[in-house]
Amino acid sequence: MMLAQNKFLFLVFWVSVTLGSCAQNTKSEENRSTEYRDKMKNIYKEVKTYDYNPTYQVRDEKFNCPMELYINDVLVFYLGSSGKSAGEQNVDIPQYILKSGKQNIRVKIFPLLDKNKNFENFVSKDAQLTLRIVHGEYEDMKNWKNFKEVFHMKLPKVTIDVPYIELKGEFEAVVPYELAGWSNGVDLSKEDSKKLEEEVLGRLKEIASLYEAKDIEGLAREHYKRVKEVEQSMYNNTKENSAEWEKLMQESLDESLKTELLEGKMKIMGNGKIVTILVNKGSLFNQSIIRNRIEGGYSDYFDQYFYRPAPGARLEVIR
Repeated sequence: MMLAQNKFLFLVFWVSVTLGSCAQNTKSEENRSTEYRDKMKNIYKEVKTYDYNPTYQVRDEKFNCPMELYINDVLVFYLGSSGKSAGEQNVDIPQYILKSGKQNIRVKIFPLLDKNKNFENFVSKDAQLTLRIVHGEYEDMKNWKNFKEVFHMKLPKVTIDVPYIELKGEFEAVVPYELAGWSNGVDLSKEDSKKLEEEVLGRLKEIASLYEAKDIEGLAREHYKRVKEVEQSMYNNTKENSAEWEKLMQESLDESLKTELLEGKMKIMGNGKIVTILVNKGSLFNQSIIRNRIEGGYSDYFDQYFYRPAPGARLEVIR
């Protein structure tokens, strides 16, 4: 009887070990998967080029003028520095232009930061800003003087105390591609705000854990749709172009000492169809709440702009 019981215990132990081993092997196989890394490397095969491959840029010169810039209600950048910019600065914006037609631009100008890195009460009366949008052949970007201006904006002299200034405008863009982007997404502004913010924070925690684990395959899976559209908007149609994402990501992760999730506030953009959480105060204003600490006291910040492709669907990174 004792012998039979020992055989039974051994059988249970063997089955448990076998099942545990199978589970570990399955997890290991998932970790070794390169499905999305391979898809990233092959994006160039799907990128189309045309007789004319226009790219659009914002070019600005400013002084004492912290500012946000939005294209089609999507935050492109925030510049918080005071003083005068070193000549005309330029930023590529084709990834925010989904198709040809009328495009919207909005600039929000803030007060300067005080010694505690908080905004002063009013916009500086010394604030100056000249901004224009230009376009030209992507392959001819070195010859920037050949680019043609399609929009121009200048901040009038500030003469009264105001907490902020908004400037708005429109310009026509002609592009040979059409990107789906967030255009068919759910209007998130109509959802329960508290539940949505909890969901966004949950997704950011998931993605932050991928940075922490240095999981390139997981990050490729999360970012594939975004990268594919950005690559098309930039006409990046070479094998080297598509290999660049993993190369740069690997370099960034190799430098990372620690991944942190900062505090922030939910921001809905894209006419209600894009959502994220950004730092909402201090010197890190408008930075992503996902931060990697690197040597020398420096940091990398990783934006994640989400949209919901269909009602009830999971939030996906789109920019």
